Amino acid sequence: ISFYTEKMKKIVTLACAAVAGISAVTAQTESNQWAIGVYGGLTEYEGELASNMMGILKDNYSFYGHGAISVNRFLNKRWDVAFFGSYGLLGAKKEGVEYDNENNNSSLVFGTNASGKAEMKLTEIYGDLTAAFKFVTKDSCRFNPYIFAGAGYRYLMEKDAKKYIGVEGGDPVIVAGIGCDYKINDRFALSYTARYGYTLGDDKDQYECGSAKDQQLMHSLGLKFCFGSPKDSDKDGVEDKLDKCPNTPLGVTVDANGCPLDEDKDGVPDYLDKCPSTPAGVQVDTLGCPIDTDGDGVADYLDKCADTPKEAEVDENGCPKDTDGDGVADYLDKCPGTPAAAKGYVDENGCPTDKDGDGVFDFEDKCPETPGIKENKGCPEIKAEVKQLFKKALNGIQFETGKAKIKGKASFAILDDVVKVMQENPAYKLNIGGHTDNVGKPDKNMQLSKERAASVRDYLISKGVEESRLASAGYGDTQPVADNKTAKGRAENRRVAFVVEF
Repeated sequence: ISFYTEKMKKIVTLACAAVAGISAVTAQTESNQWAIGVYGGLTEYEGELASNMMGILKDNYSFYGHGAISVNRFLNKRWDVAFFGSYGLLGAKKEGVEYDNENNNSSLVFGTNASGKAEMKLTEIYGDLTAAFKFVTKDSCRFNPYIFAGAGYRYLMEKDAKKYIGVEGGDPVIVAGIGCDYKINDRFALSYTARYGYTLGDDKDQYECGSAKDQQLMHSLGLKFCFGSPKDSDKDGVEDKLDKCPNTPLGVTVDANGCPLDEDKDGVPDYLDKCPSTPAGVQVDTLGCPIDTDGDGVADYLDKCADTPKEAEVDENGCPKDTDGDGVADYLDKCPGTPAAAKGYVDENGCPTDKDGDGVFDFEDKCPETPGIKENKGCPEIKAEVKQLFKKALNGIQFETGKAKIKGKASFAILDDVVKVMQENPAYKLNIGGHTDNVGKPDKNMQLSKERAASVRDYLISKGVEESRLASAGYGDTQPVADNKTAKGRAENRRVAFVVEF
């Protein structure tokens, strides 16, 4: 036995060294979990008749042929199980044996001078079941050496009792060995095995000597055909060896790599994605929806006001609504109906301001720094002396007859007083209206009234009153204030009226 043990060690060592630097693969993988092999080979006998396993010494010939089949099942990257069955001959020749074929008598004669020769030849039917350990686990490799061990049974039948020695019968066999597969393609592989069998019998060669049992070594070379459904643990249609996402839940649609589809490329697979059309590059949460930090219902990538308080109602841009457009968000606005014109004239609560406290809001107040009355749009009431001045001006401003040219010192004195009033009251705007009596043609009267009003306006501008604060118009004889049938009435109708606006 020690002879075979040492020889097996050498074979395993040589096989391992041969593949140490070689890229190898076996055709039997997770994709091809079954293999059927067909072999031819030689069987060596080791027993009392011969002890030259792995060699031929003189005519002590112990090699006889066999044919075999195998069925292999892939378990994982390290382990396979296999059934191996063969049919062939087992035999040996031995010098130094006296044997009587006719009477079936023989005896061992030891020594170099012994005469006679014995020959054993039996038909062997053999089968075993083994487990194999593979040294190479990469499917991309072409060579795959392995070792195996298991148990079997052989049955020996007499070939020719008159010519050969040997006893018919069966023995259990303890099996160990080495093998190597060479992948030709995904379906076929060349296969070699060296199968050592230690039988539990010692009488089939008709000799029993000591405690050692008969042994044999089977060399088999053949071709394997590999087949089977690719292993797909998660049932996603992509075999495990190609599946980059091997634990995909059942029923989930996957891509060619076996990974769940992610149409919007947000990192969340479609079957979990509650927002499957998220734009590219948008940061999302675990549900695949765009992150909304302030929780206002507008995603951060669209939110122009990303820190809106939770109580605030927002618009499509994520900014607090300001319904009245006063610049104060509704959730802070205590005066939500403020007119749009009040924008810029409200306090932090969204209410219109009234700096001078006159009851007229600043956005309507023409004199926001000076208390006034509502009728004057927040400006002070026109003083009595100003009213008196404007009344005096009605008929006090004189023009050359039929012309727009102002005449008389009194006229210019009145106008200078008007200039002073306008300078002292910057909120005043002055409308200048020209009027005539009904003497003459109406169209000429209308034109004359316009020119006289414009003449007054030009004089005020020349004295420094802003043009934007002055307006002039002519009304002819259309707005009489007295009876044109009398001289007094016609005199009152010829006038220049000043009307203050704010």
